[in-house]
Amino acid sequence: MTGNLLLGGGLAFALAAMTICFVQKIPSARLVKVTALTSAGFITAASLLLWILIFENNFGVEYVAAYSSTTMPTLYKISAFWAGQQGSFLLWLLIHAIAGAVLTFRRTQAAALGIYFLMQSLLVSLVLAKSPFAEHSAQVFEGIGLNPLLQDFWMAIHPPIIFVGYALLAVPFALSLGSLLTEAASRSWLEEARKWTLLAWSFLGAGIFIGGYWAYKVLGWGGYWGWDPVENSSLVPWLLAAVLLHLINLARKKPAVLAQAHVAATFTYALVIYGTFLTRSGILGDFSVHSFAGSNIGLAIALVNALVLIGGLTIILIKAKALPQGELYKSYSDASFIVLLSCLLIIFIATIVWIGMSMPLLSQIVGEAAAVDSDFYIKSTTPIALTLAALMIYTFAKFRQMLSIGGKVAHVGFLGMLIAIVISSQGETVTQELKPQAKALIAGHEVIYEGQVFQEDELQKFYVYNVDGETVRALTKLHGNGTDAAREPGILKSFGGDVYIAPHAQTIDSVQELMLTKGLFAMDGELGYTFEDAKIDYDDNNQPIQASAAITITDGEVEEVIHPLITVTPDGGASKSMEVFNGRRRVRLTGISGDLEKARLEILPTYERLSAMPVTVTISTKPYIWLLWLSVAAICAGTLLAIKK
Repeated sequence: MTGNLLLGGGLAFALAAMTICFVQKIPSARLVKVTALTSAGFITAASLLLWILIFENNFGVEYVAAYSSTTMPTLYKISAFWAGQQGSFLLWLLIHAIAGAVLTFRRTQAAALGIYFLMQSLLVSLVLAKSPFAEHSAQVFEGIGLNPLLQDFWMAIHPPIIFVGYALLAVPFALSLGSLLTEAASRSWLEEARKWTLLAWSFLGAGIFIGGYWAYKVLGWGGYWGWDPVENSSLVPWLLAAVLLHLINLARKKPAVLAQAHVAATFTYALVIYGTFLTRSGILGDFSVHSFAGSNIGLAIALVNALVLIGGLTIILIKAKALPQGELYKSYSDASFIVLLSCLLIIFIATIVWIGMSMPLLSQIVGEAAAVDSDFYIKSTTPIALTLAALMIYTFAKFRQMLSIGGKVAHVGFLGMLIAIVISSQGETVTQELKPQAKALIAGHEVIYEGQVFQEDELQKFYVYNVDGETVRALTKLHGNGTDAAREPGILKSFGGDVYIAPHAQTIDSVQELMLTKGLFAMDGELGYTFEDAKIDYDDNNQPIQASAAITITDGEVEEVIHPLITVTPDGGASKSMEVFNGRRRVRLTGISGDLEKARLEILPTYERLSAMPVTVTISTKPYIWLLWLSVAAICAGTLLAIKK
């Protein structure tokens, strides 16, 4: 309730700031600052409250129970804030509100501020519609925690960086419409819009690249980009932001380009909202590993998207006659023509990606939902990308003196990225079964599989390989019941590129299940088991927290008594395996009946036997892939340097 009241305060003062900017002919700058800062203050307080609830393990809040737990490390408790749909919207709103407060100190036009705070009001409304402060319908004493795939440093920082880019792209949109509403022919907004667009483009690009590196390092499917619709939903506005940036720079010199700059500002921000709609409406639920489940917020996002796109284009059409007219370029060799042609090629690529990522939605309109595969993107965008690369080389050779240092670094980085994508894709990929300690020559490398290493807490294990004399370990995270939760590849890095080892899930068909009845003797073929007793422990609220059993195991000569445990978790229970008879057997308790008369026991392969089993791996080579990471870093660094121009 408190969180929603704080958000309500943020909404009230955002609406007040918007009203002041639109209604008063000469709005009080001081009053606008006060209302904007107060709105940002309420939203910041709501954000801090959510973090407090997470760190206090307040599982009475549904969002906290869904994305946090008592055992999560601090880094992942911090990132639990934006792990789910509700929290990520609140993060977006927080960044938007802070940027709005900054805008009030930069002599921004009143009409532009009015548009900006209108968008802020809509964002608050979306957060309230799907509030992260909703109370849990049931009493919960332990949270589910983060998906194991998300428990990675790069994934912890990827979403906030993406949302900085999303939030900041609202600024050039607001500046554009604000200028149209006051003095359509004015170009005074362009310099301010250029700086904010550069900042947004750099952050959004960095977020996309970090997400790609996370996919490469963690997912283990062999690459950094899968043309997943959710990946594409951030790529499209990033591409259009690049178009916007170039049109802004060109419009500062050629007034006739002003109309195109206004259109680009509207489409760029509209596609931010559209991508959000696709990923959070549930439409992509069957087509993307990243998509959120469907919810009633999808319609609200669609309405906001329609308001941004239709409203923005309507204002542009109404003011079209007042916009400067004239020639866009003098000749085909003119720098202006090259820039406009480059922008057109980028728009072609963005359109193709938009069609591909929207196919589940578009196909639903005429029939059954369907998606395109990666070949659609590769075959259709590659010729355009190669043409764009050739054009960039020509432009850089002829017009490099027109670029700032930052611009040169960013353009060289972009060209280097395209080249690195081509080079790194020329490696070999081989899938093969490896037996322990047997040498295999795969993709030009000597590979020896050395077995598995389990951590004591049984939450992680490593597949260990020797590649050309170097040790490479592929991590597998485990659920509490011992099954695979997430597999990460092993990567051997060198100047010539990476050797990328992705193990497949092992097929274990030797797990035996025993149903034990108290006092009765049962055998697994070699050892005998007697279920002696069981008990369930409860907390102060009379909720079960763990169950334990006493089981006697004998080989006919020696007896050993074990006391296995099941710990109660939100998704059922977790139990560690136990080695008995000096490692001859490994057992795990998986269930106890409510009357404590029966117990279920799993007889598992020993660690020694697991390590002796063959494993199937996919091994890929990635020639000079470090060039890709260096190039994308250059793009972001160069863009930030260009702000100072």
